[in-house]
Amino acid sequence: MILFTLQTLVLGLLLLLFSRRSGRFNLYSCLFAVSWTVAVLTIRVIYGVDHASFYSSDQSSQLELLRKFEREGFAFSLDQIIGTRYIVVIPAWLLKSFGLDPLLAFKFLQGLCLILTYRVCTDFISHQGLKIKLWHAILFSGPLFIFLSVLGLRDLQIVLCVSYFFLGKTPTMRFFALCASVLLRPHLTAALIFGWLISLWFARHPIKRMPIAVTALTVGGFVAGGYGYAIGGFLKYQIKYDVPFVFTQRAWWRFFANILGLQFLTFGDDVVKMSISQLLVLRLFFIDTFLIPSLFILTLLNQNLKSSALRTQVYVSFVFFLGLATQTNFNSSRQNLPFLSIMGVLALLGIQQRKISETTDQPTRREIESWKN
Repeated sequence: MILFTLQTLVLGLLLLLFSRRSGRFNLYSCLFAVSWTVAVLTIRVIYGVDHASFYSSDQSSQLELLRKFEREGFAFSLDQIIGTRYIVVIPAWLLKSFGLDPLLAFKFLQGLCLILTYRVCTDFISHQGLKIKLWHAILFSGPLFIFLSVLGLRDLQIVLCVSYFFLGKTPTMRFFALCASVLLRPHLTAALIFGWLISLWFARHPIKRMPIAVTALTVGGFVAGGYGYAIGGFLKYQIKYDVPFVFTQRAWWRFFANILGLQFLTFGDDVVKMSISQLLVLRLFFIDTFLIPSLFILTLLNQNLKSSALRTQVYVSFVFFLGLATQTNFNSSRQNLPFLSIMGVLALLGIQQRKISETTDQPTRREIESWKN
């Protein structure tokens, strides 16, 4: 426990130092580094050597992949590279080679990716002329992101790839981010490519009637995702092709549940282990699970707001992804996390643009007096 504590404190300090930019510390990143350190140590104290059991069995699975890599070494097979998650396991293995606790290595990588995601998002927002405030972080690096950063998983590596693909400045790095997403979650990459292709069409044919267009994009993208799941399963696993249930009440109930962060209401006790009351209370803490999608949809539907091609691309990719995910029982806010950061950024910009528009359109006192006369 003493060695683990020392390692955690050192890694927390590294996260703190990494938050420096131009010789200055960022308040959010500093608070996160402290929170990450305290949370990791708390989990270790409460669960002891079995701290990998906290939250789910996924952390144990991640450790097993690391042990498999140590036993078998590198395999030049795309299935092995993806299945063994080399893009996450190899960096953790390198850290473990220096004596770091293996699960702690995974957690540190998660924390590092959250700081990088925050940096990518804030750089984009600042470039749009909006001054960053601390509370803005809840829309792209909020409670759910912080919670997952203290787990030895891969979610925030995926978030970083998707965030840079949409918001990154360098085209070459955006391409590498897309390639990295293939190695982390291939069906997510399919959704990103689908959204990009649709955005190319809309770049030449701007959206005029937003509510009608959003309805068409929603139905089309969701159905395409459902059929994509069925076709992909048939081609990859040679399983029997079944027509996806995309035109059923259950499918669309799952769709709207995702927008509100209430996916657990669409599954039974065999999938959801906690009670509904417990999960509802957790949603009050993880407010970003429903706040971000809701605000993003509102800014998308706002007819007074000029819709950007990026906003449309993100929405189509998200809907296509939901069409894939809702065909399985692996559908949760954690699965949607890669889209939450980018949707939060665009929602924040949409709200700001709306305020500027209202201020610009508001008549001055002199104009009002002239109208009275």
